[in-house]
Amino acid sequence: MKNKRDKIKVLLKDLFSGEKYYSIILYIVIIYLLFVYVALPSIYAFTPISYISAVVSPSMEHIQPGIQITYNAWLSEHGFNSSVVSSWPFQNGINIGDLVIAYKATPAQIKVGDVIIYTATYEGVTEQIIHRVINETYINGTFYYTTKGDANDESLPFEINIPYNKIIGVVGTDIPYLGYPRYLLYALGNLI
Repeated sequence: MKNKRDKIKVLLKDLFSGEKYYSIILYIVIIYLLFVYVALPSIYAFTPISYISAVVSPSMEHIQPGIQITYNAWLSEHGFNSSVVSSWPFQNGINIGDLVIAYKATPAQIKVGDVIIYTATYEGVTEQIIHRVINETYINGTFYYTTKGDANDESLPFEINIPYNKIIGVVGTDIPYLGYPRYLLYALGNLI
């Protein structure tokens, strides 16, 4: 009995030592769980931040020469004045692997040109989409927004007339490269 107890003590000591590979894995799991289930909910509850997300799609990337057609020419063709567009956030787009921070916003605070995160369901999958607002309407007491990815040719069907209750927040901060771990997991999941 004493020998079994000693083995358990050694195992626990090794597990929490930070020196063994399984000890390091345990600490990574604990840190992840604390971040996801304690830190993020606290941030969302007690700050104006509504969501933190990694960019996993190229729909907002400004890659030449295609962006000249999908963004610049599209805006011109649809009557957007270049002086107004020049005041919009994220003039150079948002890249795969960037980490974006969205902030809470009332319907009246969301404007054409803002980049928003919202929930959309398409092809049976519900995802958070990060796209630019290209139109806003007010119908029967509800605000609706139409979006388009800067690198997309046009708005996709799920991007037209998104009700305000689907909006998670307005993107205010873009941190390059910090979202790559999440993007790599996303890409790996699509391969499986």
